[in-house]
Amino acid sequence: MADARGALESAAHFTRGGSTPAPDHDATHSDRTERVATEQTRLVQWARENGKLGKRLPPELTRGGEHRVYFHKRLQRYFKSNLLERQLGYGISLGSYSRGATPSEYLDRLSLQNSIFNDDIRLERIVLIGTKPVVVTSQPFIRGTSPEQSTLDEMMIEKGYVRLAEGAYCLESRGLLIFDLFPRNAIQTATGVIFPIDPVIQRIAPDFLEFLRMDPNCINRH
Repeated sequence: MADARGALESAAHFTRGGSTPAPDHDATHSDRTERVATEQTRLVQWARENGKLGKRLPPELTRGGEHRVYFHKRLQRYFKSNLLERQLGYGISLGSYSRGATPSEYLDRLSLQNSIFNDDIRLERIVLIGTKPVVVTSQPFIRGTSPEQSTLDEMMIEKGYVRLAEGAYCLESRGLLIFDLFPRNAIQTATGVIFPIDPVIQRIAPDFLEFLRMDPNCINRH
C-alpha cells in the first residue's frame, strides 16, 4: 500500500479509471454527475483493497465552504472531510456547465498541492455515508499569520504562474489553474515562508484558459 501522501496519487489514479489526468470543463452537468457516481464506486473499491475504508468521520470543530474541519491537538494536524451536499460533493471546480469536482479531481488537486507547495496533506481514510464515500485527509498545523495578497502574487510569479484575477493564477505550460488563493487561505511563518492551506487547483485546457483570460472575473464567482 502507498504511504499516506502517495495514497492520494494512487487513489486518484484508480478512481479515474487508470487514465491520465485531463481537463473536463466542457462536460454537461448530467455527464459530470454520472462520472461522480462511477468514480465513487471506484474510490470505495480502492479503499477496501488498500485498507483505507474507515468507519467514522472526525468530529466537526468548524465548517468551511467545502469541508468539515477538526483540529487534533496531540497530532497537531487538521483533519478535513469533504461535504457531499456542496458542489458535486468533492470541492470546487470551474466548468462551462457544471461547477464542482469529481472524486478523482479532488484527490488530484490535493496531490498537486503537495507537489507545488511542499505541503504534507495525507489521505487518512474513506468513510461511507450511506453509499457515498467521504474523503478524510489531514495536514499539519503551521504557526504564522495571513500574508498580504501582494506577497501571494509575488510567490506565484516566482513559481512561473501568471496572475489572471485576484487570488487566481495559471501555468499554461502545465495546464494548471490555481485560484481561491487569498490571505485567508494561506499562512506566512515568522521566517517568511508561505504555505497555501486551501487553494483550489484544477487542470484546464487551452481553450478554457483563453475564456478565463477574456472574463477573469468569473473565476471568483463560484
